[in-house]
Amino acid sequence: MPWTSLKTALLFNALCSTILGAILLFAPSAVAALMGDFSPLILMVLGAGLLLFAADVAWVATRKPISPLLAKLITTADAAWVLASPVAMMVAAPWLSFWGHILILDVALLVAFCALCQWRGLQRQQLA
Repeated sequence: MPWTSLKTALLFNALCSTILGAILLFAPSAVAALMGDFSPLILMVLGAGLLLFAADVAWVATRKPISPLLAKLITTADAAWVLASPVAMMVAAPWLSFWGHILILDVALLVAFCALCQWRGLQRQQLA
């Protein structure tokens, strides 16, 4: 089962973070227009941060062996993102459109999937 591999889960996380980060960094106005009354500058900063995060995750995923501590930190960061998403939605509710809420929820679900796969990979790595 490929989703139980820690390396695969981390690389998938890095890929998703790279794609989202690039979209936010290079097309912030289009995303801001879809999200509602939102600043493209905030989205650009978020995109740059996601690209840095993706580079870190890819670096951890390509080490032999993968550091359990670093993988746990990445998984914890993903869990924090998921938990912070509803808070961000409530705080930003006056500026978010319906589609802005949907986008934040979709990203939170994707990040939750990454965190779950990484957690399973960590569990499998500990058993080995």
